[in-house]
Amino acid sequence: MVMRVTGLASGMNIDEIVENMMKAQSIPLNKIKQQKTLLEWQRDSYREMNTLLLDFRSQLTNMKLSSFYRTRSVASTNEDIVSATVASGAGQSSYTISKISSLAVAESRMTNSGISKQSSNKVDTTKSLFTVQGAFANEMSWKQGSVESKSIVTKEGEPITLGLADGVQITDVENMTVEVNGIKYTVIDSGTPKSGEVMVNKDTGELTFGDTIAANSTVKVNYVTDKKVENKTITKDTTQIQLKGALVAGQIKLSFKDGTDTTIELSDEYTGIDTNGNRIGKIKDGDKVVGEINYETGVITFNSEFSNYFPAETENSEEKPKLELTITSQQNYFSFGLTTHTSKGQIDEKFLIQGSESLNSVMSKVNNSKLGVTMFYDSYSDKVTMTRKETGVYNENGQEIEFTDGDFLTQVLGFQNGDSGNYIKAENATFTVNGLETSRQSNTFSINGVTFTLKKTTDTPVTINVNNDNDALFENIKNFVDKYNELVEKIEKKLSEPKYKDYLPLTDDEKEELSETQQEKWENMAKSGILRNDSILSGLVTQMRTAIYSGVKQDDLDSAMKSLSAIGITTTADFTTAKLEINESKLKAAIEKDPNSIELLFNGTGATDGQKGVIQRLYDKVNATMDQLKERAGNSYSVNNQFTIGRQLDDLDDRIERFEDRLADLETRYYSQFTAMEQAIQKANSQAAYLAQFFQ
Repeated sequence: MVMRVTGLASGMNIDEIVENMMKAQSIPLNKIKQQKTLLEWQRDSYREMNTLLLDFRSQLTNMKLSSFYRTRSVASTNEDIVSATVASGAGQSSYTISKISSLAVAESRMTNSGISKQSSNKVDTTKSLFTVQGAFANEMSWKQGSVESKSIVTKEGEPITLGLADGVQITDVENMTVEVNGIKYTVIDSGTPKSGEVMVNKDTGELTFGDTIAANSTVKVNYVTDKKVENKTITKDTTQIQLKGALVAGQIKLSFKDGTDTTIELSDEYTGIDTNGNRIGKIKDGDKVVGEINYETGVITFNSEFSNYFPAETENSEEKPKLELTITSQQNYFSFGLTTHTSKGQIDEKFLIQGSESLNSVMSKVNNSKLGVTMFYDSYSDKVTMTRKETGVYNENGQEIEFTDGDFLTQVLGFQNGDSGNYIKAENATFTVNGLETSRQSNTFSINGVTFTLKKTTDTPVTINVNNDNDALFENIKNFVDKYNELVEKIEKKLSEPKYKDYLPLTDDEKEELSETQQEKWENMAKSGILRNDSILSGLVTQMRTAIYSGVKQDDLDSAMKSLSAIGITTTADFTTAKLEINESKLKAAIEKDPNSIELLFNGTGATDGQKGVIQRLYDKVNATMDQLKERAGNSYSVNNQFTIGRQLDDLDDRIERFEDRLADLETRYYSQFTAMEQAIQKANSQAAYLAQFFQ
């Protein structure tokens, strides 16, 4: 911005004079800007109309489907035995289910007896399994290691690895699971993997797949290592650290360098059970006790002796002394496997359960897996049940739920495989429909667009009738007329909107003189009539009126139903509008008489416009108009050079830019001229003052 000091010699307000002169020169520029604003308003109004047409075209698209006209109702002679629903477009038909021999049943397996050792002291399903293991009727067996889970997003050219710490190895490979984008791979630990297999290096944790794994794939791995190695940084203020729970006593190691840079190694010593039933122990440096450990919760609490290992604080140090701990531990865990047979095929799942998890947690993992079963514990009976979610038989050669690896489900909880034990066998629904004896794996199934639900076994015949639903078809047509009228009303409102020629878009100077409310009112008046008598929109209304009134030439169409007016759909008594109205009794009679002709009248197809049904015609007209509007005003994704108004706006922007450059040059010239005048006046004043000295 140029800083000017003016009027010192002349005493004139040069800035105001130049400003007024520039206002006069800016009048053509303001007209160009107003023209640009009008074009932007017109563009936005066209796009608003195009959005309305898009919504109406969606309605027309639905009406081009046969299901819109072939509305059906369904009725059962005995809803308590067989109920049914029907999809639009289903054929008119009748089904008689003369006998239902059996209903589809899901396999359900239950424990034979209570899982608790004492009925008065039942298993607490919310507490860690390792803590409450003594409450189970059957003894639990445990493995030692560390249960881990990792999700890896693959990168091009980079190995896929679990990133094991030094000295850590993978164990229990048979219970390791690997999924790539939800697809399971069989895990091996030696040899060359084939397609569908992955080989794991137990020492490094690197995964080698038999298939090519694309970049940005998600690899999810559940696995066990022989131990867990953690690194933690603590200060003197740290009194506790948290490890995983259900730790193995005698396997905890802590190492670090103390203030003298000597490596210190601490170990744990089991001491017994506390009053809460938790296993506890000591953390020791040789014979010196420096802390305590709760094996169940994994919490290590340090005492004051431990603070002696920290380096001494210095006066100038801003940070408190730290220790870098390396902690090695093992955890108690167990594993088990489950197999189910479902509509998606056989599903196998393996579960790694940490000793710190509860029975509720185990059941939640099973329920949330892909197995498709529901598992729960009933505290009253002290039993656990597992039920497949799907009914019917999917495994002709055996059970639908199989307990595979591990003894937690079979030994601890007491489930049994095979036909023995406490279980409900899966069954298919068997029935006779229209004389045909058949079977389904579900009690709900579909035949030719009719969905049946079997509710009871019976020898009493039940008939399901599928008929035309004329009321539904009437409502469909009525909704179409409402949508049509809504569109026509909005278009006609735009076409007839009054134009106020005296109200042009406000200039910046005019806006400064008005309040926000006044500006809004002015702008509404200026925008009014922006599409008044628009040729594209008025042409569409005319074309739609023609499409509505013209007869439809279809060979199979009832001769008395060849136009909308013949079935009771006509324009309103108000001749100034193209809106439609319905003679309900006449339309209902036409639907009752011949619903097939109704479909042809609306949705008939053909090579010529005369052969096409009303909806097909309207769709073509609306589609063509939308293309015209897009060519004129574009859409939100268009750039200016792709549509007519956009190119006009670009041209106006160029003109505005050139005009503003000329005005800037003109303003500079005005100030230069006034500056020359100031200098001349200053010179004259100096000469006058000089001459005045001689007359004193």
